[in-house]
Amino acid sequence: MDRRKFLTQAGLVSAATLTGTACTRSPADEAKPDLGVSRFGHPVATEGGLDEQGVWQKTPGIRTAYSRCFSCYNICGLRARIDEKTDKVLKVGGNPYCENNSGSPLPLTMGVKQSFMALAGEAGLQNRATTCAKGASCVDSVDDERRVTQVLKRAGKRGEGQWVTISYEQALAEIINGGDLFGEGHVDGLRALRQLDQLVKPGHPEFGSKANQLFATFCAEDTLRGSFYARFMQQAWGTVNLGTKHAYCGAAQATGYSLGMAAGFEEWLNDVDWENVEYGLFMGTSPGSSGVSLNRVGRGLADSRVERKFKYVCVDPLLRTTVAADTNATWLAVKPGQDAAFSFGVIRTMLEEQWFNRAHLENPSVVAAKAAGELNYTNAGHLVIMDEKHPRYRQFAQAKDFALGGDEALIVKSGSKALMSAESGDKAELFVSQRVRDRHGKSVKLVSSLNLLRAEAQRNSMESYASQSGISVADMRQVAKDLAHYGRKACVAGNGGTNSSDGFVMGWIWAVLNTLVGSHDAKGGAIYGNGPIGGMEGIYDLANIEGGVSLDGIVNACRDGAYEASTEYRRKVEQGKNPYPASTPWHELLPAMNAAEQWTSHANADPYRAKVLFNWRNNFLYSAASISQEVVASIADPKRLPLIVGIDCHMNETNRYADYLIPDRSMLEEYAADRMWGSHKQGVVAASPLVTPRTEKNEAGLHICMEQLLIDLALQLNLPGFGKGALSRHDGNKADLLTFEDWHARYLANVASQCDHLPSVTDEDRLWAGLDYAMKPLQPRLTATEASQVEALLSRGGYYVDDARYDGEFVKGAEPKCLQLYHQEVAQLRHAYSGENYPGTPTLQAHKFWNGDTWESHWPKSEYPLLFSSYKATVRSNYAVAYKRIAEVSPTNFVYMHSDTAKEQGLVDGTSVRIVTANGKPCVGTLQTDTGVAKGAVCVSHGFGHTAGFGGDDRLINGKTLPALSERAGGVAINQMIPSDPTRHGPASMLNDYWTGANCRHGIPVRVEKA
Repeated sequence: MDRRKFLTQAGLVSAATLTGTACTRSPADEAKPDLGVSRFGHPVATEGGLDEQGVWQKTPGIRTAYSRCFSCYNICGLRARIDEKTDKVLKVGGNPYCENNSGSPLPLTMGVKQSFMALAGEAGLQNRATTCAKGASCVDSVDDERRVTQVLKRAGKRGEGQWVTISYEQALAEIINGGDLFGEGHVDGLRALRQLDQLVKPGHPEFGSKANQLFATFCAEDTLRGSFYARFMQQAWGTVNLGTKHAYCGAAQATGYSLGMAAGFEEWLNDVDWENVEYGLFMGTSPGSSGVSLNRVGRGLADSRVERKFKYVCVDPLLRTTVAADTNATWLAVKPGQDAAFSFGVIRTMLEEQWFNRAHLENPSVVAAKAAGELNYTNAGHLVIMDEKHPRYRQFAQAKDFALGGDEALIVKSGSKALMSAESGDKAELFVSQRVRDRHGKSVKLVSSLNLLRAEAQRNSMESYASQSGISVADMRQVAKDLAHYGRKACVAGNGGTNSSDGFVMGWIWAVLNTLVGSHDAKGGAIYGNGPIGGMEGIYDLANIEGGVSLDGIVNACRDGAYEASTEYRRKVEQGKNPYPASTPWHELLPAMNAAEQWTSHANADPYRAKVLFNWRNNFLYSAASISQEVVASIADPKRLPLIVGIDCHMNETNRYADYLIPDRSMLEEYAADRMWGSHKQGVVAASPLVTPRTEKNEAGLHICMEQLLIDLALQLNLPGFGKGALSRHDGNKADLLTFEDWHARYLANVASQCDHLPSVTDEDRLWAGLDYAMKPLQPRLTATEASQVEALLSRGGYYVDDARYDGEFVKGAEPKCLQLYHQEVAQLRHAYSGENYPGTPTLQAHKFWNGDTWESHWPKSEYPLLFSSYKATVRSNYAVAYKRIAEVSPTNFVYMHSDTAKEQGLVDGTSVRIVTANGKPCVGTLQTDTGVAKGAVCVSHGFGHTAGFGGDDRLINGKTLPALSERAGGVAINQMIPSDPTRHGPASMLNDYWTGANCRHGIPVRVEKA
């Protein structure tokens, strides 16, 4: 049969099936097409089109607007289509003004109507602005069938899923005043818990007051709303325990990367200059597979393949889809958790063969770099004191100690043996190890930074690196050669795909490799966005609270601070004892506000227990690797945690234990001003509510949401920073903070005031950008000037600087910085268990527990023969399961294993298998085998298996059962399977990066057996 005829007939049968007959075709009984947006295949009304006179007109009844996507934390732009009659978002696409959605974004000077016209007709392909499946599916977020829109109070035991609806006012009163709220005994309310004048841990002032018994977790990625939440929790209430997901995402690598950059560098991970890149090395990922906008990377990758025959290598245990035939790409199947071994093989080769950018590395100062036509300089030639008895051991030698200058570093002048100040303007010798006499005649051993790195790389043989990583010596040498060959048009990138006990080291390695080839800030190399435009300062001072609580010097329950400043350390020293080891982990390097680690502390009652949890847009019980079952038990027990308040659109695996669940606005019902991940251009993606919030209203007629709850709590508790005149203006006047809109209007005004070239808004813009709807709640709260600026910001869905990309061979706007191959401040830190110094350069060590024992010594290969790796699914985020279309596009995940490995383990493709670790909660999934997995590896994606959240389980509300939605529970959740550290004290533990305390989820020894 002709394919076209087949499709036509198939369509007729489908239509006929809906009417119950396949025989008649008369208009009278022909099926009416279902125009509901919940079904695929039926078109919705367009934004506009040509009328009979050929003039472009907006479709009547359709409101259009530019908005922002929060379906994952890349945060791209959206263009939205809203049915004004039904108050529903019909469809979303990409914002053509936003670089994250378009490889060639439209200028802000182009009118909004013209931007829609530019997306149509012959120009549509050139100007296309895309959004990925997560973004396209976000219309489901508003009216999800299991969305929480009413205030819920638990009716049974915690976690049983039994609830009753109550008024907002009742919940507010009970949360504040407490009482016998659940027939389980008295519960203290917030009014009784805020005791700023009493220590939470007597005798240990570093832990602060009893106000810290309020533990709060939140989504820091939503900068506008998250900053409001932090304002309440930290400055108004006074708790230091504000936890985020950073430590179980990519904070370890980001911290390591920043150490390889420059002092004070805060941009964290790099991006690829897709405009000119010719070679890429992707560690623990592949382009677009995790982190950075899939829309932007997709276009950048496609163009680079076609225009420059882009060559790239993906070092990953799993073969991703972007590494395919005829793409000039190579997949190197690294063993999970052994990325550092591969990396050191590359580094050793580059340093021994001198395959690096010497002209770049030899510049020890900004003066020398400028003279050589370079942007950045390095400390590769800076000399480090390596005498153990020297008072400045492991620090840079200073010119003044050799009568050559002041506090600046010391170098050996290139091509000579003469010591010079690094600021002399001379080039530096790169490989130095010698003894010299200082100005007092004392012999001092000095070693250059690059020499220290080479010595670290040479501790192991190339054959050892190959054996550890599973990647051949030949492949490591080829990568080293290619990096050197492509030089500044090469880029090394990664993002969270190497979260083992050395994730911190991996991030540092990525930065070092980019330094060796000179690609930082280079045209075609590793680039850095100019950062977001924040709204905490400007016309309104939103960052400070008059009379607010100061948390300076207070350490949180995670012990994110210096152990040497603790009471425990001081007492041991006073008693003449060795202060090491500490009784429990301290981590000064990564103050990541680890939400999971703070609850490990709570479960152990060390340093103290929480008395109340506020959880907004966070799901640490699902998302954190190696979360202990003891943590779950401690949260489920009202005697150990008396009060839990959840604030969210959805009931997830964490807030299902809440005592009160407060409904919140969805991503399409809120204002926003966020950073973009993937855009090089400076800017901010902005949004306003597109539809009426679905949450019920309080007695004052205001929609219930996180902001309104915290404002009302603050007012009734007389907390500073909220109420009449709570916000200070730059002109000395005051503004109120009484409603949701009060905060958002002022935040957006601050952002807009920093945008130098906002477009002028016309009446036509107002019509096509839906500005009357967007601005109505904001207008009364802003001056005319502020309102016009905010209106301009919202008209284009943000502010995107359209500026020249390069200044010569470097990215325009990049500032000179000293790239660090050795970090003397880190080298002075001591591990709180061993007391050993942290490494001054990246280092390769066996995976270690907190006490220094190797994983192998507790988890032998004989018992756990395979290595586990998790990764992010391309079109799935933790909470995207609440989007009906996502559950259809990506319904489940699998346990991936190489065919040979499965055969060795006696396992068969397609069967149900159990993944077992030493002390985690085993998980069960379906096995899929092929050759696209590293041998000996087990790979499972994150974001599935919501059997206890988002409607994946039964829910009883007011005696009525809402049955589980099976599609929400598809696949397997893997984080509670990750084992915890057996060497830590206390019933609860976590498996953390040895150096930073971030959570581990890669390279975990496992066994897989038939379920």
